[in-house]
Amino acid sequence: MIIRISNLVWKELLQLARDWLLTAFLFLLPMLQLVLLARATGRGIKEQPLVVLDMDRSAVTRELVLRMDRREELALVRFVADERSLAAELERGTARVAVIFPSGFAVDLSDPTRTASVRVVVDGSSDTVASIVQSAVETVFADYIRQYLRTKGFHTDPPVDLRVVTYYNPAYDVRQFTIPAQVGFIVYQITLVIASLGLARERELGTLEALIVTPLSRTEIVLGKAIPAFLIGGVNFLFLVAIARFGFHVPMRGSFLLLLALTVPFLLAEIGWGVIISSISRTQQQAILFVFIMAMIDLTFSGYLMPVKNLSPVLGLISRAVPMYHYLTIIRAVMLKGAGPGDLGLHGMALVLLAAVILLGAVHRVSQRLD
Repeated sequence: MIIRISNLVWKELLQLARDWLLTAFLFLLPMLQLVLLARATGRGIKEQPLVVLDMDRSAVTRELVLRMDRREELALVRFVADERSLAAELERGTARVAVIFPSGFAVDLSDPTRTASVRVVVDGSSDTVASIVQSAVETVFADYIRQYLRTKGFHTDPPVDLRVVTYYNPAYDVRQFTIPAQVGFIVYQITLVIASLGLARERELGTLEALIVTPLSRTEIVLGKAIPAFLIGGVNFLFLVAIARFGFHVPMRGSFLLLLALTVPFLLAEIGWGVIISSISRTQQQAILFVFIMAMIDLTFSGYLMPVKNLSPVLGLISRAVPMYHYLTIIRAVMLKGAGPGDLGLHGMALVLLAAVILLGAVHRVSQRLD
């Protein structure tokens, strides 16, 4: 019995070894994913964008801004002229935290009988990032004000009223950040799996040759395989959003129709990848394995597990070519921030462009494989 089992094991290993591409994926990609995740998580939360509205324009506020910029968790991106511009930066996601210095801040600080107030506005859509940047800002103020008072000869607690306001997720509820991402990932997974099984199933069942001789063009074959995946992915999206909204009370602050419209190019992009996987897979099992490998890569580059900001500049640039990165940004912005078309224009255009390129590549690949 042991010999028979050993022979069967040897046969399976030989069959696996003959497919060198799949073997390389099985051993190299998991190691690559571990390296990427370790590098991204090891960097911590760093260089989160900071905007400042300085209506005091004193040496004290300039020193405080400089100290905040020196913190590894923060990176000053710009000064804004008014609160409307500040709110727009937070809504677009180009700022994670904003600090507002009122006029007369330095004068109030120098008078121990008065209380200097500062407003700090934090983007709470990511609870982890929000808590870290809030702590960094509070530490800067506490350290500087303590030193400032000592130089003035005061020995009281810092008389600064640091008013922290958290937008989008004031309770730092982790579910409000993770559930929209889970909706996006599940829709991605279902759509990719369904699309990747189409041609692989035909090839495995031996009906691909019959499909080829039908009077269908290659584009029509791709559409015939893509439409069921699109419908299933769309229905799943509707059900999942309803569960997130009414089952887990995740807010829908933006337009649902806008989110639905931007879901369409995302589904088309993933269907394109699924058709490409299906065209190169000989069996359904192999197609599922390719989906698993691709999901590992997309999870790394999409911002699902950690902020894309944590990746190196080169890897961050690669993430811009991952449809799920743009879609997770969109779904979080629409549901949590109430973002509109103007705020999501770049991500929407990127999704449309990626969908067009990937679908064209899918049609070309299918034509090559079937001709």
